[in-house]
Amino acid sequence: MDQFEFETENKKKKRLRKEPLYILLSVLCLIIGGCAGFYFGTSKSNQREGNQSIYNLVSDSINTYFFDTSDSEYSFEERMLKGMVAGLGDKYSSYLTTDQADDLTNSINGSFEGIGVSFLTLPLGGLVQEVFEGSPANKAGVLAGDLITHVQGTSIAGYDAERVKSMILGEKDTDVSIQVLRDGKKKSFKMKRGSVESSVGYEIKENNKKKIGYLRITTFGNTTTNLVGQALEDFEKQGIQNICIDLRGNGGGYITAVNGLLDYFIPEGQMMFKVQYKDNRNQEYLASDIKKYSFEQGYILVDGDTASASEVMASSLSELLNYKIIGEKTYGKGVVQTQIPLINSSTLKLTTSRWLTPNGNWINEKGIEPDYEVKNMSIRDYGIFDTIKKTYQYDQVSDEIANLQKALKLLGYSIDRTDGYFSKKTQEALKSFEKKYGLQVNGTYDKNDSYILISALSYHIHQKEPDHQYQKLVDLLK
Repeated sequence: MDQFEFETENKKKKRLRKEPLYILLSVLCLIIGGCAGFYFGTSKSNQREGNQSIYNLVSDSINTYFFDTSDSEYSFEERMLKGMVAGLGDKYSSYLTTDQADDLTNSINGSFEGIGVSFLTLPLGGLVQEVFEGSPANKAGVLAGDLITHVQGTSIAGYDAERVKSMILGEKDTDVSIQVLRDGKKKSFKMKRGSVESSVGYEIKENNKKKIGYLRITTFGNTTTNLVGQALEDFEKQGIQNICIDLRGNGGGYITAVNGLLDYFIPEGQMMFKVQYKDNRNQEYLASDIKKYSFEQGYILVDGDTASASEVMASSLSELLNYKIIGEKTYGKGVVQTQIPLINSSTLKLTTSRWLTPNGNWINEKGIEPDYEVKNMSIRDYGIFDTIKKTYQYDQVSDEIANLQKALKLLGYSIDRTDGYFSKKTQEALKSFEKKYGLQVNGTYDKNDSYILISALSYHIHQKEPDHQYQKLVDLLK
């Protein structure tokens, strides 16, 4: 949720310029890197020399005496720098190694070489949330709700998101194979990695005899503005009067991108949003004289993962053009980071300002309340993310049994209660589930049952349950 960023010229030029400010900053990082929890006192400048001596003393002592027994993938210097920035206590500021900075840039831009899926990391593997149109995964037949369990024949159970990504991503036209669980059954796919553009997707839908320009924005990267412009031009040519902007799951991006997108909609001269800096300087972002696109009715879909630049866009269109927001309360990130390239090709990502809506509201830690609160079903609602740690049977009580009962009920099995008491009816329903999926039919809820249950539940939610949030939009157009 921390991708509302400023782009710097040095970032665009791959950090080739070694300006004095960055050199000085990097030197300071090296000097005081070991002091993750350093203390800023309230004294004035007469204590600065003493404080600097303390920083040097701690740094020198660590370098001289510390015996490093860590098997960390990061170097000693990288760990010190990460610790120093972590000491700020700001969850959005961080020291990024070269690889991490590149990964962040690719993530924000929505352009990468891989198979074209987004996934949620579970202890069992990667639960596919979205398959991008035209991607290798889409062409191979991978579906949202598939649970990726193996990549290149290797189990990814217990792997974190970065490790899974490193296995799936790779050079264009290279082969990659994955194994998934789909509705409890194993399926294998082999495909060639390709160039994937995931930031924008659009189509024209027709509901209730009304056409809707559906625009899906997953990130605000350096090509997003142009891609959205192409979509809006197409909508205009086809006479579209109703637009749906889907920002669900969009964690943000560059301030320049959201500025460019809003400029397509907001009349010239109006303030679209404002940024405030530490020195009390304010910067107002005003709509320019570029071509505008207007619609009779505008709607924005949001959820709890809609954050940062997405919230800028949603709030501006809501306050200035009366676009209606549908979904769940957004994340609530009202601060902006700047990426500062350092002389060792790493990057300091630092919170440098906050943003305000056109009406002067700061949504940080509060989020945006939708005009129409509508919840879509999620696997999170069922508390089932991992295989169970013990076995359960008739006449026992636990929260995990309650999760089992809710899941079985959604899947269509006859359940008499969902309070966590393992009843006879629960046992019968579980036996029916076990029989359908080729498990040992004993009515005892064990690790293998829960493993298959996660797959069956996720497939059902993604492939069988309706999109209630979009359906609300359709109902409003009646």
